[in-house]
Amino acid sequence: MLALLLGLVLVGCDTTETPPVDAFPFDPDTTDFSQITSLDYGDYVQPLLAARDVFSRTATDDRGALDDYEWDDVFYGAPGTGETLSPGETIVPFDADGSLLVRFVEDLADDVEIPFPNLRRLQDDEVEYLKRWIEDGARNDDGEVPYHDSEHLLYTAIQGANYVAIIDAERRQVIRNVYFADHGLECAPNGPHYMVFEPDRSAVYVSLINCNTVAKISGSLTMDPSDPAYLLGTSPSFTTPGMMVLDPEADRLYVGRSTASVQGTPRVGVFDPSTMALIEEFDLGLDIPHAIALTPDGRFLLTAPLRGSAQEALATSVDAATGDIVSQVPVGFGAELVHFSILPDGSTATLTANPTDDSPDRVLFFDIADDGTLTLTGHVETGGERAWHAHLDSDGVTVLVPNHASNSVSLIDVPSMALRLEVEDDGSVENWPLAMPYAPGPTIEGAFFVSNSNLGTNQMPTWAPPYPFLGDGGEPLGNEQFGNVTVLDPATGEVLKVILLGRYPSGMEHWMAGGHHHGGAHGGHGGH
Repeated sequence: MLALLLGLVLVGCDTTETPPVDAFPFDPDTTDFSQITSLDYGDYVQPLLAARDVFSRTATDDRGALDDYEWDDVFYGAPGTGETLSPGETIVPFDADGSLLVRFVEDLADDVEIPFPNLRRLQDDEVEYLKRWIEDGARNDDGEVPYHDSEHLLYTAIQGANYVAIIDAERRQVIRNVYFADHGLECAPNGPHYMVFEPDRSAVYVSLINCNTVAKISGSLTMDPSDPAYLLGTSPSFTTPGMMVLDPEADRLYVGRSTASVQGTPRVGVFDPSTMALIEEFDLGLDIPHAIALTPDGRFLLTAPLRGSAQEALATSVDAATGDIVSQVPVGFGAELVHFSILPDGSTATLTANPTDDSPDRVLFFDIADDGTLTLTGHVETGGERAWHAHLDSDGVTVLVPNHASNSVSLIDVPSMALRLEVEDDGSVENWPLAMPYAPGPTIEGAFFVSNSNLGTNQMPTWAPPYPFLGDGGEPLGNEQFGNVTVLDPATGEVLKVILLGRYPSGMEHWMAGGHHHGGAHGGHGGH
């Protein structure tokens, strides 16, 4: 009866005037929401949001129009921009405490300006009711969860807060958060580092550094990420796992070591992705094998030691089936060797190298022969410091290079071996968001993405989050408690948007429905 009444009200609602109180199925001022068990959107959530007009961009005491709060409009209206937050952007399904709608009310001082000031009109029982609805998935009347059909996903490891944020790259917003503590995986100080995917995203593999394991989780966007069934399995103990690459055709998951590994952490792990059992370990004589990639035919694994002297900085090609070393190439200097990418045709590999002397950081280029032999053919200086996790862009020929210690990103053209663009702070952008950039995501809908750790180590400048959220002691949390993903124009380097995240974003990988961007992973994603 209540739904029928609401339907009649919607037909006659005039959105140009404040609806009278009897146009609503209930008066929120006299309704105790703590006693309402139904989470029906049309019967309760929509009228509550409209009655408080919570997504008005100016403060008002008026009621809003019911038909301005249709579920589709809230979640699938115009996405947010660099300047404007969308209503749906404030709600992360299944995660009330991680939703800005709640954080604006509960985690900020009352005098802090917020994009939707009427959220502060909500009474305590109404906030708790909306939290229950969000925790249940923020569903519509048909039981659908927002963004369950998203097709371009960026999985971002929030390493210092032990969760993965899933970003819809087309809408440029967080749509899910996966907290590993919900599954008994308390990983401190470092949690998730990198991700790879089954081609159909039936499973996602996440390296958990200080849990010393690889977690296999569901790729479902309809399941609650805290549901015990969301965790599909974990690997046996493997110390400080880092970069990974999946060969789904051979049923082999190759796992290297993270940047948090200490000296004396050798060997690449080979796991069965179906069971997560350890198949074998490749002992290649390399300490902290970090960079890792797989040729498109699945035959050769490329890796390198994270920290190598002039004698030990070896780019290494390995028979992926046996673990036998096929080729080793000295890079000619001591360096951090961080990240391999392979062109889609398997002919060329790039490797980011940070020399241990004062010479410039660079991207090295290798030819890959049919027998897996590597030949060093040249390099490009990045223009920045500490070239980090460089990914091949979706065009298959541009390498996106975060310069971790200079807060910039270099775009390098592979065929010409030339620096095309360096995106750096020229003073024109207040509160420069590239702050210890870590990993890039490919260009989608005219934008590419870069995760930023923002830890402020070594006296580096930090990015200030847009809202001074309060900690347990009632004082604003420090900048280092928040990182971001910065959205950039690949042609000009213009900052298009900044997506707020938790402490220490690190690795970021992309999944696309119906296929995958270029990157060299045999049959999957993560060969970067």
